[in-house]
Parts: sequence; structure tokens; C-alpha cells
Amino acid sequence: MPFNEPSSEISEDIDNTETTWFKVIRENANTDLHRLSGKFNQKLSDDELELSKIDKTMLTLLKDVSSIMLCPSSTNEPFQPVLVMADGRRSAMPCDLTANDLELLSTAIIDISHIELKARVNDLLWLCSKPRNPDHARNAIDGYIPSSINPKKWYEEVDKKLERAYKLACSLKDEQRKLNVENLLKDAFHCDNNEFRDIAISVAELIDKLNLFKYDFFTFAARLEQLGEQFFTNKDYLSAIYFFALSAKKYTQDRDEEKAVFMLLRAAESYESNAEKQFNSGKGARLISSSTYEEAIHAYRRIPAKFREQYSIDSKLSALRHKLNEAGKNTLEHMGVVKTPIDNADELIAYSEQYVAGKSSLFEALVHFSGLVGLSKYEELKENEKESMSKYFIGSLFGVTQYSGDGRVVAKSPAIGFDNDEKNYNQALETKMIQSFNQCLGFNVNMCIYPALDIILNEHHLSHDFIFQMCNSSPIVPKENINLICHAMWLGFEYDFDTAIHLVAPQVEKIVRMQLKQHNAHTTNIDKNGIEHENGLSTLLDMDEAHAVLGEDLLFELRAVFTSSHGANLRNEVAHGILTDGGAFSSAPVYGWWILVRMIIHSLIKVARENELSE
Repeated sequence: MPFNEPSSEISEDIDNTETTWFKVIRENANTDLHRLSGKFNQKLSDDELELSKIDKTMLTLLKDVSSIMLCPSSTNEPFQPVLVMADGRRSAMPCDLTANDLELLSTAIIDISHIELKARVNDLLWLCSKPRNPDHARNAIDGYIPSSINPKKWYEEVDKKLERAYKLACSLKDEQRKLNVENLLKDAFHCDNNEFRDIAISVAELIDKLNLFKYDFFTFAARLEQLGEQFFTNKDYLSAIYFFALSAKKYTQDRDEEKAVFMLLRAAESYESNAEKQFNSGKGARLISSSTYEEAIHAYRRIPAKFREQYSIDSKLSALRHKLNEAGKNTLEHMGVVKTPIDNADELIAYSEQYVAGKSSLFEALVHFSGLVGLSKYEELKENEKESMSKYFIGSLFGVTQYSGDGRVVAKSPAIGFDNDEKNYNQALETKMIQSFNQCLGFNVNMCIYPALDIILNEHHLSHDFIFQMCNSSPIVPKENINLICHAMWLGFEYDFDTAIHLVAPQVEKIVRMQLKQHNAHTTNIDKNGIEHENGLSTLLDMDEAHAVLGEDLLFELRAVFTSSHGANLRNEVAHGILTDGGAFSSAPVYGWWILVRMIIHSLIKVARENELSE
């Protein structure tokens, strides 16, 4: 329901020139509808005014009529409420108009001198009255069409009014009024005055949307090309990109392939020039030049293969990739480091030490060590991030780009707009969860794992044979991999985490694969030559069976540490040889090693409990 319901049973004749609503219209002849709606509301809210019943009714009705938002792209619902609340309430819509409201409007329209309001009322009468009166549509069209296009007023919804006028004329098959709209737009499109260049893109978009050059694509394409060259010369590369790209589309519709491809080339060159401009413009612009170089590469790739040699596309792409790497490195150099002080750090370290200290045996100490950091609760983390995204929604309106240490873009997360795209929302939510987890990862390593490990190694003698016996007794350790997994664990207890992670990552993958196979999951794929290949850890963790076998909590943690580009991505960094010294000596390999220790300790605890129950 709308906020106001302006229905009325009043329809008696009255001298409207003496009414308050008529005076508001007369005093605001040049005011746009949005502000006019506010003027009507001011009168309704003025307690000092003694309004008659007809005045209150008409002020409420006209306030709502002028507040409705014009959305000409929809044929069936060209008007929408300007405001919709989360609880379902909304501002006025045409469907709220009653028969009495329509009768009042049709009676009052003769006294409405405000051109824009009169066009709106006529349009609503045409849309809502039964039977329809074509004169209402014609009057609405005439009110929507200006005598000429004023570039300074173009963005005061002139484009929307012209689109609505054209569609109304089409529905009436009124060729003269259609021609009036076409001539206005074409004159503006071909005008070379600087003022008209400011609205050139918007005018071209509307012409393309209404398909006004459907019988002469070449003329439209040639003018678009001309505008593109003008904007390119003036170093307005973004506008040039638009015109060249649309020109390519129109040359394609005109079946001129060579010109279409040349326009694609000019669009790509505009992307490249824009990237160069940003890179050379200083620190702020340099931060986004990397993504602009990516756009240039994608633009060159749109050129068909048979034209690539003619325009030396491969050499251009090679040069752009080098520039992309340089821009990426520059982006990293200009990114600041944010450090957050930790309160009560000494108390947390002391608690971690006490948690594992004074145990009667090494195994008991390791059991406590494996429970030192609680397994991340997937659902809790998910709900926390949902709440955070809802509370601080501004941050979600922007996408996230993540760079590797050498400046490559390794991950992107989409922005969340107002279109309720579930896929984008879930991707952004997963990214936020992984980022939050990794922010805590370093904290857990430095405040908990390191201090506790120091205590265990000071209080107990740990031998290589002890670790081997643990691995040999664990049901999750493949017998053919005992020595590798044993050595991976041993290296961590020697504080050699940078070396350990090169064994930990593939052995964690091996353990996961074996666990899935034991539950009859298919962990391989067959290529086109009939050769069977084992799936990597990323694919294994994406399998439906992984949820049941590993549980949501461990599954998320493995993704966050080993396979997500938004996290440490240790498995892929190690497998492809791109783990740097900085990454190897960071907190992530320590945590990855600790996950392996925890998995094995917990598997031994599970076996012990099962044995107790069987006895």
C-alpha cells in the first residue's frame, strides 16, 4: 500500500482558480515534478492553512501523481513508486488511483497550466482510464516533447520523456509525432556544439534503444565513428570507447565486417591509451591502471583471429601483459599497511602456555595443543559476516581485487548492488568470511600456537619415532605416505615451517582424497583421450561428498588456508612454485601445519573412543 491513499468522492464543480492547489501550480510553473510534489506536501503540512475538503483531496492527489517515477523502458508499467520500504510500504503508484481520483484529474486537467504536470496527468489518464481516450495519450506526447533540446536540461529526465513520448506515438501509430521525436534526437546527435558533446553518449544510447536508424545503419555508424575520433583526440578515452564499440555494433548490422573490426581495434586502442593516461597521472590513478590494462587486453582479444595478423594483435597483447605486470607491482608499492594494536596480548600468550603446560605425557600435551584454537564454526562466521554486510553495506557496494606478491590479479569478488543478485551476494559473502578468517589466522599463530609449542618442546622430549608411531596408528594416514606425513610434522616441530609446507600441502590433499574415496566418491576425471586424472584439492573440496565427509567447519578452513585465492592459497602456491620467501615465512604455513597435526591427533582420539565403546 502507498503512504497516502488519495481517493475521494468529491466531484462537484468548483472555481479551481481560487483553490490552494491551483495557486501552487501557478506559482511553480517552472518547477520540476519532484520539487512540485514537495510544494503540494508543504501546503498539506501547514497547520495554519484552513484547507477545504476539495483542496486537501486535490493536494494529496497531485502530490502523489507528481511523485511517481517515470520508467519508460517498461511498456506495461511505465511508472514506479519513488520509494519502497523494507516492510512493504511504498509511495504512490498508478494502480492506487481510484475511479473518483481519475474523474477528479480529468475534471481538473483543463486548469492545470504546468506543462510537465499536465503531461503526467494525461499519461496517467491514458494508462488507467477505461475505456482509453487517445486524446490523453496525444496530449501527453505533446507535453513530453520540447520545442528543442536544451543540453543544460537534458538530464532533467528529458531523455525519459522523449522515450515515453516515442513509445506512446508507436502505440497510437501516430507517424507525425514519432517523426517529431526522431528529428529532435537526430538533430542533437549531429550537432557539433560543445554543449551537445556533453550529452552525446546519452543521446546515442536513446537513439540506439529506439532503433531510429534501423533503415540506415551506415549513417549512424559513421557518425559514431566520427564522435569517437573527436573524443579520442581530446583524450576523453572513456567516451571514445563507447562510441567506437557502438559503431562496431552498427557496422556489423550494416554487414561491413572490415569497418566493424577496425572500430573494435580503435576501442581497444582507446582502452590502452586510457590505461597509459592513468598510469602516468600519479599515485591515485596508478592504483586502478592495472584493471584498465586488463580491459585493454580483453578488448584486443575481441578482434577475430583472421584479422589479428593484419593489426599485429599478438605483439600488442604481449606488450600489454608486460605493462600489466608493471602496473600490478606499482599497485602493491602504493598500498599502505594497516596495523592494529592488540590489547592484553601478554594475557593471551600466558593462557595458551598454561593450557598445554604441566601435562603428564607428551601425547596429552599434544591433545591440548590440537584443541588450542577452536575449529572455525562455519555457520556462526557466516551469520556474523551477513550481519556485518547488512550493517556496513557501503563496503559491499564495491568489488574486491586481490593482488599476488608479484603484482598479478589473483582473485576478484563482485560488488553487491541493489539488484538482489544471489550469485554475487554469495560470492561476496564467501570472500568476506575467508578474509575474516585469515585476519584471525595470524593472531592465532602468534598468540596461541607459537607460545604453546614452545612450552611443549621445553617440557617434553619429542622424537621422530614418536611422530612416526602416531602417523602409523592414525586411520586417516595412507600407509604408503607415512614417512612423508611424519616428516612434514617433524619439520614443524623443528620450526622449519617454510620447508614443512611443501610437504604439508600435498599430504593434506592426499588425506582428503583418501577420505573421499573411502566414502565412494569419484575423485578423478577422464580427458578427451580417455586418460584418467586425479582431481586437485580445489575440485575435491567442491565435491558434494566433501560436506558429509569433512563437515562444513573443516571444509571451510581447508578452503580458506589451502585453495582460496582470497586466502593463503597454499596448495596452489606450493604446487605451481610461486610461494615466495615472504609467503613461506608467514603465519599461513604454520597454521596449515597445525591443521595437519590436529587432523591426525583428532583421528587418534576418535579411534581411542571407538575402542572404549567396543569394550
